[in-house]
Amino acid sequence: MQLLRAFMGYKQAEECLLRCPHGCLPADGDLMRWRWPACALTIVTAVSLWLTASQLHVSQSAVPLDQDSSSSSAPDEFIHLCICSDDSDFRPAVVAIRSAVASSRQAHRFVFHLVTTPELSVRFSRAAKLQLPGVRIEVHADEEIQSAIQSRIEFRDTAGRKGLASAFNFAPFYLPLFLTPSSETFTSQTRRLIYFDADIVLLGDLAEVFDMDMEGKPCAAVPYCNQKMQKYVNFNVLKTLVTSETIDPSSCIANRGLLLIDVKAWADLKLTESIEFWLEQYRKADGELWVGGMSQPPWLLAINGNYMQLNADWNCNSLGRHSMGNLEVAQLHSLGFEEDHLTSLRVETTSWGVVPYVVTCSNSAKLLHYNGAMKPWLLDSDTVQVPVCTMPQALSEYHFNWVQEVEILGVTYTFVTCSEIWSLFLADDLLYSEPVNTTAEGVEELQRREDAKTWANKINADREKRQKDKEWREKQLAERRKKLAGGYYTGQTIQAAHDISVRGKIVVRKNCEGVVQGPSLNHPTERLNVLFKERRDKKTRSINVLPFEVKPSDKDKET
Repeated sequence: MQLLRAFMGYKQAEECLLRCPHGCLPADGDLMRWRWPACALTIVTAVSLWLTASQLHVSQSAVPLDQDSSSSSAPDEFIHLCICSDDSDFRPAVVAIRSAVASSRQAHRFVFHLVTTPELSVRFSRAAKLQLPGVRIEVHADEEIQSAIQSRIEFRDTAGRKGLASAFNFAPFYLPLFLTPSSETFTSQTRRLIYFDADIVLLGDLAEVFDMDMEGKPCAAVPYCNQKMQKYVNFNVLKTLVTSETIDPSSCIANRGLLLIDVKAWADLKLTESIEFWLEQYRKADGELWVGGMSQPPWLLAINGNYMQLNADWNCNSLGRHSMGNLEVAQLHSLGFEEDHLTSLRVETTSWGVVPYVVTCSNSAKLLHYNGAMKPWLLDSDTVQVPVCTMPQALSEYHFNWVQEVEILGVTYTFVTCSEIWSLFLADDLLYSEPVNTTAEGVEELQRREDAKTWANKINADREKRQKDKEWREKQLAERRKKLAGGYYTGQTIQAAHDISVRGKIVVRKNCEGVVQGPSLNHPTERLNVLFKERRDKKTRSINVLPFEVKPSDKDKET
């Protein structure tokens, strides 16, 4: 009965069973024989219709991204998604793209654009064919535009990491210039673009963002009111500049990790030119016009609040941050977190906050942003103190290696490591197969696969090298910690307990510091070999001493 209802629909199945009380099977007697063919024909017809409808549904919701059918669509039917990066490690971009495709019901509309250097563009194109089969990807590089952008950037130490001064940190403001000459899908008629950072995982459908009503705004982003404009911009310096802009120091900033751009409105308002204006002011200003960033502050000053606000679910951030400041910790405590909860999450409390970061927005987030220095792809597999996240609802069916539940105010929260969420979308091995033929195309495809394989092997080799380096350091430390005569160890900082003489002459004064080099070669169980920082005879040779002639230094006692 249930099978009939599944294939035919509830009403039709009931009617068939009423006509055929034995389940549409022939019964004894001639009166039932004529009903069986009719019911059988009804079932076959219904099943055929159901299968046809199912196939139509699949074909509409899962059109292969590399079929010609999508290329006939009008440009505005494509959803243009852009990543800008000069990182030779392609794993972040691959994870971002994979998670975007996996989380969308309209992935057949997606066109991914990677803006990178000319050198990396060829490598990424080859790797993408293997790691992202069926995904429409266009790779763009323009050395002239890249150089023009770089010439406008001035790095200062207060900006943070040197990598922030890369031209590709500013490339999102120049996307049409990069895309127009080389894209097969982006044209002068394209209305919108979505930019997102490579260090993200998408758990929501980006089609929702692309199709939203922007109400005439040039861009859309997530406001972040935990930080204000005055955190980034030095308003004392700003007052000395000649500008007609009025900037509110207490206004919320917006996060550029996900940015929807209305191409025409952006161009009409000359926002790129405005960003360039602020970069020029930064270079000319006597003081620091902004701190703690490179591309974010001039963009914030250029839009000055003129943007459409996205829901906070589209930027759950700090998944790569090493620590939380006291203000953020106070917010954590306001949610009910106590010391026992933090301890169970492998989080350590310090005088200035907690280590590492505790992310609470990830359970319902549509975008996870791994901003910060602790990028998942840079961590060793045995790193214990890593940022922890509430388990995303969208990934609750997956098995995580580390899971910790904490009960807070009667509610149970499940935490996992943020880095493992990222790893779910990463395949360490590329997809290898022999070329289907021996033609020039087949040979070229084999070369592409070999190049990609070499890239993957390099990643594994680097990982193995880091592991060997770690083991070597641990071995060296163990050797140093071996107890020598008097309980000292190699590498220990010591002091002379009194004046030390060699052949009747004082060569080392009392309290002179030195470092234990190891045991004496001739008397390893009785004497130490010590290199003192300063000898009276100006020589730099080490001296063999008895254990009572030295003592642990004050510095060594402190550590």
